[in-house]
Amino acid sequence: MKKNLSGVWTVAAGAALMVLAACGGDTADSAPQQRQTMAAAAAAATTAAVTRSPWPVWSGLDFPYNEPPLAAAPAVTFGVSQLTQSATQTIFSGSHTLPAGSVQNYRIGVFLHNDVFYFQADAVVSIAANGTFTVTLPRSVGAADRAVLALYPSTYNPLSASNCNATAATCNGVITTTTKLSLPVTPSALTAYTAAYFPAATSSANAQIAGLQSMMNTPLISGGPYGDGRLIRSFRDMDSAFLYDQALAVIAFSQAGDQAHADLIINAMAKLQGASGAWVFSYLTDGEDGNPGVDMRIAGSNAWFGMALNAYQKAFASTKYLAMSTRLHNYLVGELVNVTINGVSRKGLRFAPTNYVAGRSGIFALEHQLDAYASMHQYYALNGGSQYLTAANNLRSMSESLWNGTRFLGGFDANTQTLNTSERYLDNYSWSLLALGNTGSSGQNFAAALPAMCDYFNVAGKLDYPSRKVTGVVGFYDVIYDNVPSSAPFVWSEGSLGAVMAMRQGAASMTCAGNTAGDILESMNYMVDKLHNMPYATQNSNADFTSSGSVAGTAWLYYANQGKNPYAHY
Repeated sequence: MKKNLSGVWTVAAGAALMVLAACGGDTADSAPQQRQTMAAAAAAATTAAVTRSPWPVWSGLDFPYNEPPLAAAPAVTFGVSQLTQSATQTIFSGSHTLPAGSVQNYRIGVFLHNDVFYFQADAVVSIAANGTFTVTLPRSVGAADRAVLALYPSTYNPLSASNCNATAATCNGVITTTTKLSLPVTPSALTAYTAAYFPAATSSANAQIAGLQSMMNTPLISGGPYGDGRLIRSFRDMDSAFLYDQALAVIAFSQAGDQAHADLIINAMAKLQGASGAWVFSYLTDGEDGNPGVDMRIAGSNAWFGMALNAYQKAFASTKYLAMSTRLHNYLVGELVNVTINGVSRKGLRFAPTNYVAGRSGIFALEHQLDAYASMHQYYALNGGSQYLTAANNLRSMSESLWNGTRFLGGFDANTQTLNTSERYLDNYSWSLLALGNTGSSGQNFAAALPAMCDYFNVAGKLDYPSRKVTGVVGFYDVIYDNVPSSAPFVWSEGSLGAVMAMRQGAASMTCAGNTAGDILESMNYMVDKLHNMPYATQNSNADFTSSGSVAGTAWLYYANQGKNPYAHY
């Protein structure tokens, strides 16, 4: 479920902006190139032993704090190796590789990030000739998510850029093309920079759950019907809180028995639940709408939160939030509308109730049908209600109508009466199996589609940070257009981990370039940073895929490591 960093769905988030081709009456979509691609993937599986990828390799200084990724290693290594904080001061300690004789010619500036970057003019800095430095702030940093430490020549003014206000000593964040992260100063103007994060306290012995707990360093949201709460930040270095990520975290916390953190998120979401029973697509960490003025009640992310409320109810045998869950599921039932595909009338879940983008309410994305099918089925198993079972059955029928005999298609556009045959999303292979099972209601062999996921496989994923890097990560990228593989593949953690789970479930002996599901999972565990978070993706040229620690990557790593399918029936 890919999301772009400005908070707007992109195509892989359930075919949000589908480019649909071919005739709506032709569901075969078994083009020769597609068959050849799948045959090649199957052939690759027979040469597993000789082509298996080597393990990833870390190099450089492995600092315990996440750092913004770079396109290439900097000339000067600069990073925080220790962060000490008390009620009265915050001390950053680290190392640098400046020439010993020139340290007096450099300065370190500190910016704290909340909604904008605040320059800390009273920071006390010591840059030593022995390759170490300390920066001391005469206060605790409070609720800031991170500090950006900038190393620059003494002649440079870090507040001189057009995005800064020198009088107020603030800078608006700028997302650079090299880092894809929000920074106060463009890296090209600096000698080096790094970021030190301020994770929330953790209590879990499980690395992924601890990583998720640490990302709840967010403002308290008060005034909800169940008490105070907090959202989880979607990415370590941003103030976004996507609805889908709130759901993933609640599911993981519930599966792990961490009721306290699950309660915090659900309490905050209860305050934000709309009059319709639904939520908008994204929020800021303080609960503000991430897309104000735009009615983005997207079906798939709401269905995921339904799955989250179901997971909580089941894990803790608690109906505490049942009224909240019922309102949501009733909303989703109301979003099932009549649609005719290939002359057969069905009920499907529309993408959204409004055309916040032209034609959006006429899109029926496969992923959304799968999400809502699981949520309805789980809710019915827990609480009964014939309308929810009927909805689940309709959603399964709608999902299966998008099976073309070879694979699942991305969706249907009722505006143009066309099926999406040109875009092949990785999640359509994996999530369909996790939600529907290996076999369809009429005996369709859904698992037989899985070898085509090898078309998305990449054995050269890498992460580049100012002081460290990892190379040789194997995994999958997100989408193939018109059966033409990407010329710039990368490893997408969230999607790759879903693919691993699908391989385990439906094709246990399957390999991609000689790598089993277990090999891929072990390789991807090398991506995890020292704060226990899974980066969203390895280095890539797509602006929608950050290399920052992410809820989505971390939660799906928990599911994969623990063998816990969030779509599972109860």
